[in-house]
Amino acid sequence: MRIDGERRPLQVHDVREAPVKASYIRVGTTRMLVAGFIIRTILSAVLIIAGTKSAIAQTPKLATDPWPPVPTKYASLANEAPLLLPYLNNGSVFGVPGTDAGDLSHRTQLSGDWGGARTDLARRGFFFDLYSTSAYQDVAAGGLKTGGAFLQNIQLSINVDTGRAGLWPGGLVHVTLESRLGSSPQNTFTVGSVLPQYYGLSLPGPFLNNKALPTEYFLVQSLSSQFTVVLGKIRVLTAFDQTLFGDSFKYYFVNFYFNKTPQAPNFTNPTALAAVAIWRPTQWVTLIGNVLDPNGQANNLAAHAFDKVDIYAASIFSYKVGDLPGQTWLQGTWTNKPKIDLGSPFGPLSSGKILQALGVLVGNTSAQGLPINFKPHSWAAITNVSQYLWVKGSSTTIAQEFRSGQPLRGVGVFGRVGYAPQETNPITGDASIALFARGLSVRRQDDSFGAGFYCDWISRPLKDDIAQLTGGTAAAKNEMGTEVFYDFAITPAIRLIPSYQHVWIPLTAEVARNHRGADVLSVRLSTTW
Repeated sequence: MRIDGERRPLQVHDVREAPVKASYIRVGTTRMLVAGFIIRTILSAVLIIAGTKSAIAQTPKLATDPWPPVPTKYASLANEAPLLLPYLNNGSVFGVPGTDAGDLSHRTQLSGDWGGARTDLARRGFFFDLYSTSAYQDVAAGGLKTGGAFLQNIQLSINVDTGRAGLWPGGLVHVTLESRLGSSPQNTFTVGSVLPQYYGLSLPGPFLNNKALPTEYFLVQSLSSQFTVVLGKIRVLTAFDQTLFGDSFKYYFVNFYFNKTPQAPNFTNPTALAAVAIWRPTQWVTLIGNVLDPNGQANNLAAHAFDKVDIYAASIFSYKVGDLPGQTWLQGTWTNKPKIDLGSPFGPLSSGKILQALGVLVGNTSAQGLPINFKPHSWAAITNVSQYLWVKGSSTTIAQEFRSGQPLRGVGVFGRVGYAPQETNPITGDASIALFARGLSVRRQDDSFGAGFYCDWISRPLKDDIAQLTGGTAAAKNEMGTEVFYDFAITPAIRLIPSYQHVWIPLTAEVARNHRGADVLSVRLSTTW
């Protein structure tokens, strides 16, 4: 299946390095622009600290809240909506409520306060956060290939609150750079499932390994108390379809299905240019509409930008069942970027092209040279629901933590369902459900664990195509999988997370190797710096 415009291997040894594109000049320009922004940001922050550190040090702090709103001349998003920063980073942020800058055993960021400089930066609107996730996975049985692999995901996120920085009211500039180091795609996409068994494989792009690339650079601008716009390049995989909890592969579930709808990769790449409008008419309803460029990737700026579009809309409902928070996303997406017509995918094929055609259908080989039939557009409908079943703490504490985006102590359940037309989407239907718990023990308040199950309904035309191309020797069936994990907090900033997955009938492994299952063991060491 397509992910980030590339394809995953049918046969492990068939994967080749992506060729260097003629757009390298645009890529270099993008990196220079982002690097220039980062350098200017750091220099500005240093100058601000030099001029204001003593004054800030004399500002009294509230004993009850070490991270209160900062008095500013202009409206500040970090003051008014502190949960925005953890949402954009998909991780904890230094300088917002919930931050602990104390000793090593309690601090939420391992590098701490940098001698007070980091607090000064945050109070002036500059937030710097670094995350690293080291992972070892072992396909113990089944799949495309057994054996182990090592991966290292690194994310640097910089947020500049324009209100706190004294620039203009209601703005936030966000930049994220990411890299994935370690084993090659040949040795990591080895389960043979429709989507990655490890979510980190999709960042910054499935085949953009051993590269440091800007995956996000955009402006969030509040125009009123109800209306906000976002302009720039966004990371689609974390910007939308988030659940209330269990939504970050850094700390929780590692399988793609429990982090994002499986319909997303068929419509857009992990990173895309976008124009987003957000309207919040009431406290419990948020409406989102955006236009995405389906051609954008982390390693290009605007290659064929918006020659086709992906239009996305969502309604987010926030509510309480009793005193227990809940949330529902109703989402839809439509694109006019052509998709393979799975009802009649190819014209006449020579015998030498059959294997290539089969690889295209399961998301592997290049389609170059094949007589492919396309449908001019496609769409999908997606829903996710999150509901706490029990939470620990007073209603006041819970409301404060919820408003600032802090994870709650408690037990909850979340799930997703999706549907897309079978003629243009390899996954016609999908469903997943997961149980999540955090902080059940007084002595282990930062630990969490979860268990989830998912199921894909593979397109009937795709099943027929595979049977026809293989003369009935291979068959595609619906894929299912499960995952259990335990997040052991060595400290709040350092997490050791073992997990186990079993996948029933992984699509590519079944077609290529006739393997009808895969067992995957993994362990992650996740550090918030």
